[in-house]
Amino acid sequence: MSTTRTEQFSIGRVVERAFGAFAGNFVAFAVIAVIFVALPTAAVAWVQREFLAAASGATPGLGMFGSPVGWAESLGIQLFHLAMGAAAQAAIIYGVTTSLAGRKADLGEMLSKGLANWWPIVLISICVAVMSFLGYIALFVPGIMLAIRWMVSVPAQVMESRGVFASMGRSAELTKGHRWSIFGLLIVSVLILLAIELVVGLVIAPGVAFMRALNSGAFQLVAAPVLSLVITPLFAAGVASLYFELRSTKEGVDVDQLASVFD
Repeated sequence: MSTTRTEQFSIGRVVERAFGAFAGNFVAFAVIAVIFVALPTAAVAWVQREFLAAASGATPGLGMFGSPVGWAESLGIQLFHLAMGAAAQAAIIYGVTTSLAGRKADLGEMLSKGLANWWPIVLISICVAVMSFLGYIALFVPGIMLAIRWMVSVPAQVMESRGVFASMGRSAELTKGHRWSIFGLLIVSVLILLAIELVVGLVIAPGVAFMRALNSGAFQLVAAPVLSLVITPLFAAGVASLYFELRSTKEGVDVDQLASVFD
């Protein structure tokens, strides 16, 4: 593997590749998002709504949500939601990699090969979320820096199968020297996601308004899952594209070399 730098890190290339892979595989990515994110998101939104209603005494029949058992069930559902999100990331990262290599991955390939390291990815997601959250509590900036440090932990696991902490260490190695650029990419990403949320919000606004009129919390069962159909695949595509950009600029690796790990 070459260690010669061939070009400088480029935010533009990361964004361009992410959107290219997203657009070229939208149907397959959307199906994955529906199965692993949209439906669990709707389920979690329903449980949270019922939990709050039970806590306020609005629905006595669901008092279990206010008990320790209910809390455990709610936590279990949240962890299930996290696990499904990790599964979606793994599958989409495989799809993005093969797309960047000029090959079109079908849904079955993404589900089978992309999910081979599903359990370590779940553990990575939990570790990164907990440690970053602790950093946010201690001081906001350290939380952001930790999140950036471990930004490409998931693709590192999918592509290199290093294990949980080794993948987080690999991410720290790859992002070193580029973290301010990645911070700039995060700012750009936030602006793009806000624009997407605005557009989606305008599209589903009539339905949301109608559901608000029926039930003040019901619209979350629609709005969040619909947004996840776009945001989840785009986020995973962005992280995969960032991983490739870092490997390319720091190690001179091309996409064919990355994709060859799945052969």
